[in-house]
Amino acid sequence: MKRKQLSAGDYLIAALFATMIAVVTAQVLWRYVFDNSLDWTEEFSRHVFVWMTFVGAALAIKEGTHIRVSILGDMLPAKLQKCLASAYLLLIAIFLGAIVFFGFQQVKLTAGQRTSGLDLPLNYVLYASLPVASLFGIWFAMRNAVAVIRGKTEQERGPEDA
Repeated sequence: MKRKQLSAGDYLIAALFATMIAVVTAQVLWRYVFDNSLDWTEEFSRHVFVWMTFVGAALAIKEGTHIRVSILGDMLPAKLQKCLASAYLLLIAIFLGAIVFFGFQQVKLTAGQRTSGLDLPLNYVLYASLPVASLFGIWFAMRNAVAVIRGKTEQERGPEDA
């Protein structure tokens, strides 16, 4: 079995997850061992979780691992399957384009608001995660659509396509 080469996104998700675990563990330790509470940990871990979720969704598009119902598509001839896969990826890119547009509007709308515990700009710490990750999702969807049109499967794509 060929071992998957990890990308920068994979390392980013791992770093965000490790950070979230460390912060939540510190909160539990401080609360139950030192009988004190760190007031910033819940908010920080929530924001890290949001970024981790949206970046992970973009990486799922890259890897082609999003949940989809393929029973009807699997019954089609290979040429129609290729058309359906391309259309599917194009629809994802269009949907993510709308998310980018409205996400950036939300970032502008929330400018000036601060997070309650950490006093950070809310629009960059929280709301920017959606349009930024959606831009990556568009890139990955379009790249995968080109690969489908060229006839490359996920297993055939090499590091040059990553």
